[in-house]
Amino acid sequence: MMNISSTAMILAAGFGKRLGDITKNTPKPLVSIGDTCCLDISVNALKQAGFKRIIINTHYLAEQIEAYVKCYRDVEIILSHEEVLLETAGGIRKVLEEFGDKPFVVINADMYWQDTNPSVIHRMAKGMREMDDFCLCVTPLENAQGHPGKGDFVFENGQMRKPTESDSVQDRYVYIGVQLVNPRIIAPLKIEPLALPGLYAKALQQQSLKGCIFEGTWIDVGSIEGLTLARNLSA
Repeated sequence: MMNISSTAMILAAGFGKRLGDITKNTPKPLVSIGDTCCLDISVNALKQAGFKRIIINTHYLAEQIEAYVKCYRDVEIILSHEEVLLETAGGIRKVLEEFGDKPFVVINADMYWQDTNPSVIHRMAKGMREMDDFCLCVTPLENAQGHPGKGDFVFENGQMRKPTESDSVQDRYVYIGVQLVNPRIIAPLKIEPLALPGLYAKALQQQSLKGCIFEGTWIDVGSIEGLTLARNLSA
């Protein structure tokens, strides 16, 4: 099993524009889903996986997240505020030193998910190789509730590749927002706005992007449809 960092990160800095007025006064990670919210769900999943230290990046309505995280008593929360939104890769680069030299977990804060037991994170650590830059947790497209896309990847001969028009729905997988990141792929970057997909594309070309299939419930709550699905499930 890959020896990973004991510090994890939750990406919580985005605007949540697809949710319209719902995120006008509330950051997306704190939008209510029954008696919980996406931030609670991801923090609890990390705690159950054994993490005691979590970095959360902030930008939009950051003061609300800063106030909210005071409710977490049994985990150390480190806030990384971004005056300028650094996007996913830039936000990770800003706090890279916090993870040491080990691969580390990064989770999105815009999803409703019920992690498996044991956590899928442990399966990811077991499957990631030293040569891999990323291990992405993916779910079959047909199980990706509330997700508007046509699938991010296809598994072929144990490797992931981008889908083509000829690939069937059954062969397509969606990245759910849980990943292991090798620090060496982030270290050369500058602390500036940069998204991760470009790095995924490079890793695909170099066959250093690993995948791990998620078998639990996952809903993309970045849209009104997905948020409604999650709220109905939690009712």
